[in-house]
Amino acid sequence: MTHNPRGYLDKFPKVNLGIWPTPLQRMDRIGRQVNHPALFIKRDDLTGLGQGGNKTRSLEFLLGDALEQGADVILTAGGLQSNLCSLTAAACCKVGVECWLVHNDDQPDKPEGNMLLNRIFGARSVFVGKVDEEQRTCEMEKLARELETRGRKPYIIYNGSSTPLGALGYVACAFELLSQIRSQNLDVRHVAIVGAMGGTAAGLVLGAALLGHPFHVHVISVEYPKPVLEHLMQDLIGGALKLIREVEGLEPAAPPEEVMTIYDDYLGEGYAIPTRLSRHTLYQLARTEGILSEHVYTSKCLGGLLDLIQRGIIPQNEGACYIHTGGLASIFTQNFLRR
Repeated sequence: MTHNPRGYLDKFPKVNLGIWPTPLQRMDRIGRQVNHPALFIKRDDLTGLGQGGNKTRSLEFLLGDALEQGADVILTAGGLQSNLCSLTAAACCKVGVECWLVHNDDQPDKPEGNMLLNRIFGARSVFVGKVDEEQRTCEMEKLARELETRGRKPYIIYNGSSTPLGALGYVACAFELLSQIRSQNLDVRHVAIVGAMGGTAAGLVLGAALLGHPFHVHVISVEYPKPVLEHLMQDLIGGALKLIREVEGLEPAAPPEEVMTIYDDYLGEGYAIPTRLSRHTLYQLARTEGILSEHVYTSKCLGGLLDLIQRGIIPQNEGACYIHTGGLASIFTQNFLRR
């Protein structure tokens, strides 16, 4: 038995930020290169908000919750090229609330990439120096308290929006993708998605589990070793499922752990450090399909999917889909001289 997520997700406060569904396209030329006749890309880089990207989906639920609570200022944090920060800034413009961004770095001499977008969107940026994520969060909470003393009603978006509520965005994506697969009469049995702090991947896995495992989710880690990412995702899946149970009382039609496989084979030397495969894949996608990717998330994820196909882990007779999570503004700050 499968469930329709749309009905129970509509019970959560939500704002409309994106244009849905995002396109589902064939990648015929890359498919021929890896001898796979049914290779697809879901274009979550084309969500219609700011520079596009996966965070649009989580922000619909998070800002819905913020406005429900009467917030008039949104705070979040990240590095200088944080995709969440720039999409949060764009979303705040759309719903009409103030946005403050806390960056754990020094103020750059020249705003580039996402930093330039933040300025265009009118976000207020605070630079707290090269501190760790825990200290960055402390600084953000301190700022929220200061705003409260001025009579403001701040709402904090934590952990790169990788929270149980934020994960619901990709529960919705699982439904959307399955609807496209069925309406186009496609045989897509494998879906690859990036795994960083885990919120996006956890939502997709939970959505697939609620739907009865219509496709297997291959999570390509770009930040943490497999055991760490697995733990993060388990916590997020459990938290998101608890939220759903509270409004609907549903249970997954398939165990979430059976719906996914996590890989850290493509992590390389670490987060935001390109690998030989990711560099090759960035150019390959651009020069075969005319689609851009970047070094931190998307080229590592697609490179992983293509490698899984070439190694026979994903069979040639079973359709596969790569979810493009966006983040392209940072491409203008990345080094492409080495090939």
